[in-house]
Amino acid sequence: MKKITRLLACALSLALLAGCAPSTPSETGSGDSPDGTHTFTYGISSEPDYLDPAICMNSNTSAVLAQLYFPLFRYDEHGNVQNMACESYTVSDDGLTYTFKLVEGNTWSDGQPVTAADYEYGMKRSIGYGPDSAYAYLLYSTVAGGAEANENMLDVADMTDVGIHALDDTTLEITLAAPCPYFTGLLSNVVAYPLRSDFAVEHESTWANDPAVPTNGAFKLEAVRDKEEVVMVKNEHYVYADQVQTDTLIAKIITDPQAQLSAFQTGELDLALYVPADVSVNYADDPALIHLDPVVSNTFLWMNCTGETNPALANADVRRALSMAIDREQLLVLIGANDTKYPLYGYVPKGMADADGGDFRENADADGRYADYDLEQAKALMESAGYNENNRMPLTISYIGTSGNTDICVALQAMWKEIYVDVELSAAEQKAYAQARKAGQYEVATGSTSADYLDPFYYLERWVSYNQSYKQVNDTTYDAMIEEANAQTDPAKRMEMLHEAEKYLVEENAYTIPLYGSGAVALMNTAVSGLKHDPTNSVYFDGLTY
Repeated sequence: MKKITRLLACALSLALLAGCAPSTPSETGSGDSPDGTHTFTYGISSEPDYLDPAICMNSNTSAVLAQLYFPLFRYDEHGNVQNMACESYTVSDDGLTYTFKLVEGNTWSDGQPVTAADYEYGMKRSIGYGPDSAYAYLLYSTVAGGAEANENMLDVADMTDVGIHALDDTTLEITLAAPCPYFTGLLSNVVAYPLRSDFAVEHESTWANDPAVPTNGAFKLEAVRDKEEVVMVKNEHYVYADQVQTDTLIAKIITDPQAQLSAFQTGELDLALYVPADVSVNYADDPALIHLDPVVSNTFLWMNCTGETNPALANADVRRALSMAIDREQLLVLIGANDTKYPLYGYVPKGMADADGGDFRENADADGRYADYDLEQAKALMESAGYNENNRMPLTISYIGTSGNTDICVALQAMWKEIYVDVELSAAEQKAYAQARKAGQYEVATGSTSADYLDPFYYLERWVSYNQSYKQVNDTTYDAMIEEANAQTDPAKRMEMLHEAEKYLVEENAYTIPLYGSGAVALMNTAVSGLKHDPTNSVYFDGLTY
């Protein structure tokens, strides 16, 4: 990337402080080089975890993995499932058996052919990995024999009863425990990526950041520099390598949105994905501003409902009071949100289709919001639980220490003060935060989730007991509601039951507290085009043109 002088960087910073939008980088393209190769650098907001598809649990890790691997399917920008490594597939009449045929030329970065057995191994390894495989449930709750294999953390060689089998080098057969109308969408998730058994050790991930590990996507790994960047280079063995114009792809770790904006302006970044909220206003007429819409995403609060870290949170009335005390419209004002964010009154965000073809969230809100603002009722609930000005409730909010998360937590701290709650803020880096939350070492924690497949079940299933490595919610009634809904073959009845489950989750029990839904804006070098994105908030760089 080209660098400019310290003097110009200072001038740009002063322009920002004055509220002016600085000019965009040169349209010659910061990735141009004398030998005609292209380098493209994009910003991510935290350090990725190990680059092991089985344990990926955040968007920054998936933003790297999506470039390294070639899945059977992925979503297009309109949310339609798109064939990738799968050339074609058939489904049995009972909806249980899927037979996939792989595309020709699917090759690992070391030149070996990718086989159906590699997809089988990757999926089964995710199923048996253990509690750290946060999204393995997408497979084990769906595939025949998967639940038992997951529970027992079986090795792949012992999963003879799991319904994933390579019939030959190019044919993969998957048998489900029950029909699943969105199954091909599930196979776009990282836990369904192929892996080589001679590199990807089972039940651990320390191998994953080694550049020697073969991958089959448009790019292969060159280096992981802790807290700095992940460097990828073009995979010459990628099945569609002739369509990839980018020679070097760099994911730069910049945790502050203002810093990402500055890095874009100085030419350090070609794409700033994590930018300040006012960018959509300040850059409204700038061709560098891009809208990554639609995006299905929510921001919410994890509630440790066990009472193990804060006994008060075992009381549903206290949790409901915390939810009612949040003025979500005011929250967006306080955090400086732009028009890409909207108040969220249920856990499922906008962008999921309902049975009538409308929007699942909008239909639910029309019948009555599950998490509406009611300060007086919130106070009454707290008082009935024994709290008042003379007996205030202590509470700690844990969060990843970015400025955006800090703004959210400071706003909540002020709102909850009104209902006799004294909030302490606890910030941590991404890895420390993730480890603590997965171990249940938190009271309340901030969270965001982009949809990994486009069905409301994705959001609602995460709160069933068997999908939580740490069971902050362990409610057999909710488990049964979700299981019965997904077993329903009538689409309209199924959606009706999912609405009922969400109401039970959010309004009646406040097992989680929704805050807002999000779209996304970014800033991109105008000399480059061809960025691909989809409603699951994934971005792909295999189609960039210069």
